[in-house]
Amino acid sequence: VLGHERGLSASVVGTILGSFAVASAMIRVVLPWIARRLQEYRLLTGAMVCASLIFAVYPLFNSALAMGICSVCLGVVLGVVQPMIMSTLHQITPDHRQGEALGLRIMTVNASSVIMPLIFGAAGAVAGVSVVFWVVGTCVASGTPQAWRLRPKHASHSS
Repeated sequence: VLGHERGLSASVVGTILGSFAVASAMIRVVLPWIARRLQEYRLLTGAMVCASLIFAVYPLFNSALAMGICSVCLGVVLGVVQPMIMSTLHQITPDHRQGEALGLRIMTVNASSVIMPLIFGAAGAVAGVSVVFWVVGTCVASGTPQAWRLRPKHASHSS
């Protein structure tokens, strides 16, 4: 929607969206190597901070190249989050509640994939697409302290 608002062609917008998808998939190739070197809570927190910053600056760019770079960066950080969330969820949920936790996660993701476009589409029509990016960035940033609190108790003194 932002690309269309900026006058980019459908093929350019598709390329920008495709760059997000490719980056999201490619980071997962090296994610096991990264995950062996960084604790999950650090990866999650760092990814959330980066995503917040990318959402903040994305609407400031008008060129397809700059938007493509933002899209790749967003693909990388969000590509890190999903596997880390699954792993963290597995670790922090009691064994007898893991199915329940995964079910709630899937339900939330599916519900948000239906509800969020409606809400953000309406908000974008009223306030502008840039505002939607900034609101999403703010929401992600507001969850960052919670991701940091996922650190193991013994890591609190060394952080």
